[in-house]
Amino acid sequence: MSSSSRASSDREGPQPRDQGLSTPLESLFDFFVRESNRIEGINRDPLPAELSALGDLLDRDHLMVVDLVRFVSVMQPDARLRNVVGRNVYVGDHVPPPGGPEIELELMALLSDVAASADPWLIHQRYEHLHPFTDGNGRSGRALWLWQMVRQRRASYAVRMGFLHLFYYQSLSAWHPAESGADDHTGSEAPGSKTNPKSPPQQEEG
Repeated sequence: MSSSSRASSDREGPQPRDQGLSTPLESLFDFFVRESNRIEGINRDPLPAELSALGDLLDRDHLMVVDLVRFVSVMQPDARLRNVVGRNVYVGDHVPPPGGPEIELELMALLSDVAASADPWLIHQRYEHLHPFTDGNGRSGRALWLWQMVRQRRASYAVRMGFLHLFYYQSLSAWHPAESGADDHTGSEAPGSKTNPKSPPQQEEG
């Protein structure tokens, strides 16, 4: 079975479904937006408009491109959808697809898979690889991830653990050496040792 066909609940093991949230939604939104902003180096209290934008997004029964455009316009007012030729971005060593109409088409296809209950972990990977906006992709991508977790009735679990904590576990569960083509180190030498010819080169932390 490929990783794309695995149920999202397998990412972090069986978890109880939410049976109603014991914490006010406003507190959950505050926690999530605060963490999402902090990941981007924004160290301040969430703005009322940001909390409202997240609430509005989560209230949508089905997401469309315009919903994400509206959300990003609040979180990053100067950001634009990259559906125009020339709106290219670079993210570290990653070069997302060039700007143009295909960006919006790819985003529509992604949201169609979201509606079909695709794995939140895989959707987030695809979204960030696409980088559909000139800025604000991290915060909108995490909001999209939370939207899916809410629809799977795992909202309080997701927010209680936090995005980074839970996504870390989802990433570990999603990696399968046999499917990725990675070598399974079964010898006596530890991976990464100087005598291991297959050891990857050391990289500085970015």
